[in-house]
Amino acid sequence: MRSRAAAVLVGSLVVTTSARAAGPRTGPVQADTLTALPAANVTRPLRAQRDLKWSQRASAAWQKLAATGAWRAAWDRATGVPSRIWGSGLAAPGAIAHPAVAERFARAVLADHIALLAPGASPADFALVSNSLDGDIRSIGFVQTHAGRVVVGGQISFRFKRDRLFVIGSEALPDVALPPPTRARLAPDAIRDRSAMALRGALGLGDAPVTPPGDEVVLPLVGDDAVLGYRVAVPVTIDGGARGRYLAYSDPATGEVLAVQQMNLFASGTVLYHAVDRNPMWPRVDRPAERAHVALDGVMQTTSTAGLVSWTDTDPHSVTTAVVGDLVSVVNKATGGAVASTQLSLAPGGQIVWDASGVVEDDAQVQAYLDVNTAKDFARQLDPTMATLDMQMAANVNIAQECNAFFDGKTLNFFHASDRCQNTALIQDVVFHEFGHSVHAAEIINGVGAFDGAMSEGAADFFAAQITGDPAMGRGFFYTDAPLRDLDPPSSEARWPQDIGEIHKTGLIFGGTFWDLRKALIAQLGEAAGIALTQKLYIGALRRSVSIPTSLIEVLATDDDDGDLSNGTPHECMIRNVYGRHGLRTASGTIVAPDRIADGSAATTVRIEISDLATRCAGDELDHVDLSWKPSDPGALAAGTMPAMQTAPTEFHAELPLAADTAVLYQAHVVFKDGSLLTLPDNLADPFYQLYDGQTIALYCVNFEGGDPLTAGWTTGASDGSASPWAWGIPTAGATDPHVAFSGQRALVQVLNGDYARKSSSFVKMPPVDIGHWSDVHLQYRRWLAVEDSHFDQARRPRVAVPRRPRLRLPSRSQPRHRMGPDVRRGPAVRRLGARRRLRRRQPQQRVRRWRRRRARGVRRRPRQRRSAQCLPHVLPESELRRPHRRRRRGLRRRPRRGRSVHLELQARRASLAGRLLLGRAQPRRPVRARRRRARPRVAAPATAAAMIAPCHPAGPSRHSPSPPRAAPTPRRRRSAS
Repeated sequence: MRSRAAAVLVGSLVVTTSARAAGPRTGPVQADTLTALPAANVTRPLRAQRDLKWSQRASAAWQKLAATGAWRAAWDRATGVPSRIWGSGLAAPGAIAHPAVAERFARAVLADHIALLAPGASPADFALVSNSLDGDIRSIGFVQTHAGRVVVGGQISFRFKRDRLFVIGSEALPDVALPPPTRARLAPDAIRDRSAMALRGALGLGDAPVTPPGDEVVLPLVGDDAVLGYRVAVPVTIDGGARGRYLAYSDPATGEVLAVQQMNLFASGTVLYHAVDRNPMWPRVDRPAERAHVALDGVMQTTSTAGLVSWTDTDPHSVTTAVVGDLVSVVNKATGGAVASTQLSLAPGGQIVWDASGVVEDDAQVQAYLDVNTAKDFARQLDPTMATLDMQMAANVNIAQECNAFFDGKTLNFFHASDRCQNTALIQDVVFHEFGHSVHAAEIINGVGAFDGAMSEGAADFFAAQITGDPAMGRGFFYTDAPLRDLDPPSSEARWPQDIGEIHKTGLIFGGTFWDLRKALIAQLGEAAGIALTQKLYIGALRRSVSIPTSLIEVLATDDDDGDLSNGTPHECMIRNVYGRHGLRTASGTIVAPDRIADGSAATTVRIEISDLATRCAGDELDHVDLSWKPSDPGALAAGTMPAMQTAPTEFHAELPLAADTAVLYQAHVVFKDGSLLTLPDNLADPFYQLYDGQTIALYCVNFEGGDPLTAGWTTGASDGSASPWAWGIPTAGATDPHVAFSGQRALVQVLNGDYARKSSSFVKMPPVDIGHWSDVHLQYRRWLAVEDSHFDQARRPRVAVPRRPRLRLPSRSQPRHRMGPDVRRGPAVRRLGARRRLRRRQPQQRVRRWRRRRARGVRRRPRQRRSAQCLPHVLPESELRRPHRRRRRGLRRRPRRGRSVHLELQARRASLAGRLLLGRAQPRRPVRARRRRARPRVAAPATAAAMIAPCHPAGPSRHSPSPPRAAPTPRRRRSAS
């Protein structure tokens, strides 16, 4: 595997590390979602949820698509690919009527925009797996391959309506790269045996059987905000029966298990409730035994959907019935495993009632049989063409555990009663919920949608709520009427991302959104039409969504009537308003700080800009914006919050307090009218912006526009002695590399417009810089970093050699260290890294005593001077060159220069330098002699004048660059007190 660790000097040196780490678990692995095991060799957990960014800095690939129409996109935070693209669409005549026409059109779009939809792949890597017309939408799905192997989860899909391509989805994995094989593949039996041993121990499944390995696949290991790596793997399945069924991926060369995921879709016993009329403790009603296999005087027969059987005479007959039918087969997992049955006499035109409530194990079997049939009847209303509806489904009941139930992809499983929980097969909501998982799995269009655990929990809750008409799901679970999960709580709403957590909790966001949408549509259209449209939108979301956030676009696509999302849909505002109340919007924003701050300012004004609001709808109405802050150094400033003043419909201003020589951390909280919240910066790694207040003098500035730095004093090399990969030029391409320099056109890049070698290590060293009399020195630069995981980022901090241990301060005044708005972000894994080092100057004891003697003689200590920014000239003025000769004529000795040089060495596995390099924050060193006439502080020229490549600042202030320098006043000359 090639690690993706690209770096560009694009911001202040700030080193950030992740506090999360993946390691061996103590005890059985839960594996609710795909979970990496130690053999995968990753340092962070795999993501549990796909997270989307609703804005992204435009790239050349995006501009190419944007030129074809009015398009919008939501981007996968971890992979950087556009998970959903929607808009005005492209005309595709004949696409709805003719599958071949739609396929040719989809392949042509895929080939034209492969750099956007699947960076690093080719159109030949995608194989057609579906071309489906459901209603008025044709969906075409492709699965991703690499080197002949399927990439797990990789897919690209296209949606057509009214002969227009109007939605594109991509779950493609970018820049797939596999390590060369170092060992021969094991035999299938050896892989199965080794995998079985590892899985049984990790999952606590004892002697559960393991299937032979399948074909080799490419397994992506994806974290919250980056792709952690790719592995060659073979899938195996371990089936623990009632204890659970799991899918694992094993290394074909070692048999070690790389990752595992459960196939059991649980309904937690602690979060489910039943309604009063569905509670087993309340009176029962008689319901038909639908399509049950019965024996009429020993002759097998199947009842009708109304529970009817027939015979040819008028005599009563003996009917033997059990819990097996055309659609459901109940298996009793209690001790002994006897299937519940009874024999009753049925008279012509009469009724017989099988009351099994006296024996809880029999009662559970009867109720499970009836409720699964009821769930199938409702699913048939949602989608009469669902392939699995007419297949017999097994339901295991009376499992010797408590407070749970699950669907494992094949069977429904329900647990026995206990002192805490009811038998879960007796609770209708639980049976409906578990069957809802099977509906979700059956509806997904291959290569278009994908299964998401949290979304499926919410979809299953809503499936049950649609049948019962009650948003409070799971009444009776703990022998009470209180609901365990409520899709419509009276005083709150589950919101994204604040309420993300365990998958059942996260699922409330999706389930609650659809329940609110159902209520709104019924209120607007009436009960029958409102429910029908809700069900249509629900099925559309199940078929084509890959996560809860992507369901917003898929619901709009299902609601659309002309194949053009840029002009809205019939119920767009209602859909957006409901989704918005649950925190699911396409809105984003950024914060802009001023380029310069006046000297002595106690506060500065920051601007909060909100973008991508729904312009046709009122649901994205802004209520207010709060600005909160805290100091980086405790005690420098009191933390606080203040409301921002609205100056435009989407613009707010607030006064941010400042602390001298200290960074202030701040963020904005955008509150909408419906109470939902958007926090800026919307960033998983850096939840705060930073602003530094302090004066600086620029001693050395480089922007790489004046010439090749590698021919002007900068040096570079590789650790192994090979040719250095560093080059100076104009960046134009790369999946996660910068497409442009931060400022100007040129940057210093490792492998310009290409990929670096595996396991490589190289360095760049700038020439020495004379710091003269200045004691406090700060180094800042802008760096682009695109890395699949911090574990692979081996770029080292710059090593700065500074005499007499000066302090390295924070960035210059008013330059926000992190600006996470769409104007700066360039990729999913971009991080602004830097380093801040404070080296406290320790004075020798004899120097302290010397200053005490000076004070005793009345000599005042020279105050530390601060000067504004000013770059070094290329050549020292003649007056500066003559000054040492004048000092010698006056009998003054030239002060010895004691190693006044600074140099930077950056070692990185993948790095690029761009924009502006500033070595500043300088103050004059204290004089060696107190009584001597003071010369003005002198800034010496760099060791190599050619290192001053270009002017260090742009012509004027810019949101994309550091603030311009100010002219430095001439330091005053001071005499000693004597």
